Amino acid sequence: MENNYHLSNKKAIFYNMKVYYEAIGKEYYHFLPLTFHIKEGLNDPQFLKFEQLYHEAQDQSRVTLLDQLPKFGKNLWIVKPGENTNRGCGIQVSRDIDHIKSLVQNTNVNGNRRSYIIQKYIEKPLLYKNRKFDIRCFTLMSTIGGNLQGYWYTDGYLRTSSREFTIKNVSNRYVHLTNDAVQKKLDDYGKFESGNKLSYHEFQKYLDSQGIKCDFVKDVTAKMRQLVQDSMRAVSRKVDPHRKHASFEIFGYDFMIDEDLNTWLIEVNTNPCFELSSPYLARLIPAMVENALK
Repeated sequence: MENNYHLSNKKAIFYNMKVYYEAIGKEYYHFLPLTFHIKEGLNDPQFLKFEQLYHEAQDQSRVTLLDQLPKFGKNLWIVKPGENTNRGCGIQVSRDIDHIKSLVQNTNVNGNRRSYIIQKYIEKPLLYKNRKFDIRCFTLMSTIGGNLQGYWYTDGYLRTSSREFTIKNVSNRYVHLTNDAVQKKLDDYGKFESGNKLSYHEFQKYLDSQGIKCDFVKDVTAKMRQLVQDSMRAVSRKVDPHRKHASFEIFGYDFMIDEDLNTWLIEVNTNPCFELSSPYLARLIPAMVENALK
């Protein structure tokens, strides 16, 4: 859909959601990780604001914004290119301010302007068998006869890491990034779950076995659906501005859950992966696309 970057671009979704939540009297960082968008390198006002918070958080006697977000921890951050990337490219996790500076100072990449997203890393995520996961959901946005509509697909899946989670080693991408493009490079990709994928039903069985009181569909997917609705409202006047007679797009939404079962929107993807990398996805993906076309 025209101007779909308002959803799928990392910096644009941040700005659009921030403006939307401010307009309805809410703080965006209760729904998305705390974020700084760096456009002008180390002299950018947003970087200076981030740097101040970083140093304040190092002081145990200071109370900072991060203390409102205990599951995010103190000073572990994830740095992402602000635009034109997917499949985990260019993403790094760091707790060292000098390393973060080295990442965001290069604002010209191959002759193109580059901005960066510095986002608070969730240091206490809910784990599956001691491994990190995220949740991929599918939505459909369409315009028919000038009427913009959003649709939620009921089924999704979990993407698991092949390595046990730890924040002691932040340089190991296989621990921290659950993207297929990253995990499939490992020899033990698919060793624990077929294609490193889990259905909601399989995850519910795990929650029950661990005594975690959570109805995944009722509690978690309801929150994800609300965040999707918020995101579409946030961009409804920007995506497909000319309201073409008939257009549509399937988006892939990524979420995470922390130890307290809070749900966080991580990012939105255009052109999401439809690879049938497990028997479950071989059923889910074709059914989802068929339903979208219907």
